[in-house]
Amino acid sequence: PLSFIETLKNLIPLDGFSDPPALDVSLEGIKASFSIALPNVAVGVFSLTNMALGAFLNVPFIGPPLSFGFNFCTRENPFCMTVWIIGGGGFFGIVLTPKGMQKIEMALEAGAKVGLDFGVASGSVEIMLGIYFSLERIVQKIDGKDEEVTKTTLEGYLRICGRLSVLGLIKATITLKLSMTYEFESGKLIGRAELEIEVEVFF
Repeated sequence: PLSFIETLKNLIPLDGFSDPPALDVSLEGIKASFSIALPNVAVGVFSLTNMALGAFLNVPFIGPPLSFGFNFCTRENPFCMTVWIIGGGGFFGIVLTPKGMQKIEMALEAGAKVGLDFGVASGSVEIMLGIYFSLERIVQKIDGKDEEVTKTTLEGYLRICGRLSVLGLIKATITLKLSMTYEFESGKLIGRAELEIEVEVFF
């Protein structure tokens, strides 16, 4: 199901590590990384923007093993895809070591956004549905011994955000996020609700 990642990986020039844009040398080890911005794609009402590929190579002097990471966009800067008022985005990342996969993380979301402008007042309403998945192998102390365990997270969420501005003097934003997270370790499904209200006055 993840075979498309191989195609994305092939777009990264691995010789970029010979002269990387970012090189960090510390007492812990050496980390080289680089990223490549991809051109936007727009055909009629369809657009795909904010795309980027990145990779890093981490060579620790002590402790954890050598690791190689690859990402298609990031959580902080996901890709954006829109068709009319329907849009979405996401990201994907993976970290590999000589022992195998250490971490995989991905998210996809889709929804609609509508903007309104009445001259003296303008605003927008955004409704997004999304899913987030991560799988990570970490080392924990169990009965006094270091053992490798797998931590898995699966979350689905609904985010509704409304914004209103009146002559630029008063701005208000209301964001509601509902999420359901399944904990594989405990077998529990946990629901959360967050409501954030922000009001800004010119003075």
